[in-house]
Parts: sequence; structure tokens; C-alpha cells
Amino acid sequence: MYRSLLPAFVVAATVSLSFAQDPNLHIYLAYGQSNMSGQADVTAADRAEDPRFLVLRAANHSNQKVGEFYPAAPPMGHSASKVGIVDIFGRKMVKELPDSIKIAVANIAIGGQSIDLFDKDRNKTYVQNAKNKGDTWWIQYLDEYGGDLYKRIVEMGKIAKEKGVIKGFLFHQGEADYQMNDWPKRVKKVYDDLIKDLGLDSTKVPILVGELATTAAGGDLGWRNSAVAEAASLIPNGHLISAEGCPALKEPNYTLHFTRKGYETFGERYAEKMLELLKKAEPEVPPVDTSAKDTAVAVADSSVKDSSVSVADTSKVAADTSKVVADTSTTAIHNSKSTELAIRYSSKNNGHLIYDEKRHKVFISVEKNGQKWLIDVTGGRNR
Repeated sequence: MYRSLLPAFVVAATVSLSFAQDPNLHIYLAYGQSNMSGQADVTAADRAEDPRFLVLRAANHSNQKVGEFYPAAPPMGHSASKVGIVDIFGRKMVKELPDSIKIAVANIAIGGQSIDLFDKDRNKTYVQNAKNKGDTWWIQYLDEYGGDLYKRIVEMGKIAKEKGVIKGFLFHQGEADYQMNDWPKRVKKVYDDLIKDLGLDSTKVPILVGELATTAAGGDLGWRNSAVAEAASLIPNGHLISAEGCPALKEPNYTLHFTRKGYETFGERYAEKMLELLKKAEPEVPPVDTSAKDTAVAVADSSVKDSSVSVADTSKVAADTSKVVADTSTTAIHNSKSTELAIRYSSKNNGHLIYDEKRHKVFISVEKNGQKWLIDVTGGRNR
């Protein structure tokens, strides 16, 4: 009935589960002012590359091509960016998530600028007014982003959808608009426009909105955090990130930026909130049916973490095609709602590929705790 294929089944399984779009590549679109751009000095540790933390290059500099992925290292945004929220956010995310997940961030941020620079209906007028007033120091960075920040975010978003999955927006802005009464509504408009133009589901793509440096930390605009909270509350999937306890940097003319320690705390809070949201979005796993016998189907426990067989992530194999089946002498795993199956296996279990000639399918055959497990790597309904 079964015909053995290859002992090195991991290679074959990897090939069969490869996709042009990688659902394990989680991409975040970040935008805002100088605190999102990053103001902390760069250290050697900041330049250390992690193969699971990437930058989707959004600005034209560093001899890197816009729209391509590179190991994340400052500057993450325009050429004068230092270390900020996104640097800390990404490293925290890869630290906490499974090894199968990669994190990428596209950072589109320029210091000192209004939300109108990110508004597709207002940005051209905003730029022209700035030029008329001679306020042009930042135009060089705008040019690095192609001259239109909203357009560049959309461009990066389309690449993100093609190569991976957009998991959320990271936003920090507002200092420049401290006198703008309708700022919260304008923040919502930009988010709504991005959701629409990128064809995203707002219930699945949150925006994390960070507070300004607090009054307690010496921040000049801490009093505006009520407006920041309002902006987050106007967006159904908006989430406020507290800046409480994040030290602010006292500079000669103002206190608006965070210290290195402040960015570390703040960036980790962005990550912690996103990790919380990702966990809530996970589908519930039904309990194992311990009464299953012979050909009965039992649901796999994805929390297995030992070195034998681990179902690490069930988001890749297409729905209705991921089956782990068994004959009359085999225990089975079944999850018809899966879209991906990532399998990690230890060689001590002597697993191998077999071909079921009757069902015309390829299975990974392993033994654990005296039971034989067959894992369908070819998909399709079993009859």
C-alpha cells in the first residue's frame, strides 16, 4: 500500500510548501515625525544584523534599492534617521515570535511635519506652502521618499502584500499639529485612505498610535496626549501606546524627543501591544479528542515544543488541503481550516516519506510514543 520515497523528507516538504507570497513575512508600515524617524545615537548593537528582522527600503539612500528587503539597520527611514521606535519594535518582535516568522518594517517619516504631509488630498498644497515660506530644510528627505509620502506608503504597501502580509501600521506624529483642533480626524482619514487604497481589511490591520513625550517626563506637548487618545479611539482598530515612564530628551530649545532609554521602552510597548493583538487573532484550537480510536480524527496540539514532531505554524497549507490522515492502525491529525503547515522534525525519530499508492498521496511517516503519524504533504481530499 505504501512505498517509501526519501529519508531526507524535510527537503521535499520544504519545496512543496514554498510560496511566492510568504505568510510568515510580517510587514509593518510606519509613518510620522522625528520620533518615528528616530533620534537616538546609533550603537554597534543597532547595526548587528538579525536574519529575521528586515527593512523594506522606502527611501533612496545607502546604495540600497527602494522596494527591496535588506537586513534591518539604521537608518531605517531617510538618510538622517537614527534609532527610534521601529528599530526597537522589530528586534522585540523577532525575539518573542517563533523562529519561522520574519519581521519587516517600511519607515516613512520626516521630522517637524504635519499630518497633512501624509494626506493624499492635502500634501501637494502643504509642500508648496512650505516652499513659499522658505521652510525647505526637509525637502531633501521628501525627495528621498520620491516626493510624496502618501504615495510611497502605498507603494510599499503593495510590495508588502505581494511578498508577505501587512500586519499593522505604526504611527507617531502630532507635535507639529499641536494647534490643529481636528488633528484626530485627520489622522483617521489618512488611515482610512490607506486601508481603502491598499485593499486591506481594517478589522485585521490595526494602527498603533503612540503618545507624545509626557508632561511628567518634561515633554513640552504632553498636554496634547488627550488628542492622541482621541485619534486612537476614533479608529475602531486603533490602539493607544502609552509613553508614561519613557524619559524625554531635554534639548536647548525644546523637549519633544525621547532618550535612548525612552525609545527602548516605547518601542517595546508597541511590540507588546502588537503581540497581544496577534495572539487574540489566532484561531481557537479545539481540544484533543482523547476518545479517538483507529480511524477517528484527533486535532493536533500546536503547542508541542519538544525535539520530535512540532506543528509550528498552521497558516501556510491551503484550506481543505491540509490533512493528516491514517489507516486503521494509525493515529491522525486533522485541521481543515489550516492555511500553512510548518513541520520541524528531529532525526532521532527516523521519519521518512512514503507514497500511498491507493490514495495517490505523499505522507511524512513518523513514530512518537509508540504511535504512527502520517502527515499529508501533497494536499487534496482523502476518500
